[in-house]
Amino acid sequence: MSSPDPDTWLLGKIDAREGAWTGEAAQTRTLIDDLTARLRELDEALDHLRIARKTLLSLANEHQDGRTISPSCPTIPPTSRFSPPSPMSPGR
Repeated sequence: MSSPDPDTWLLGKIDAREGAWTGEAAQTRTLIDDLTARLRELDEALDHLRIARKTLLSLANEHQDGRTISPSCPTIPPTSRFSPPSPMSPGR
């Protein structure tokens, strides 16, 4: 019985290790891709929260300044709310 050639044995070990590391590298790349996608989603969600915060603070500041909160609701000074229409107003 002859023993295996030392070069063949060593090359077999190297091939086995290379195969294992190739598989591990592929798994790691997949994990990195998944984590990169998740990070992108989280960054986008954070951007939306920052925009919401900025919008709410802006609206709160407008409200404190006496301006209307809703652009569809006209600002009417309290003294003119129940005043009769002016004789010079359009529509008369």
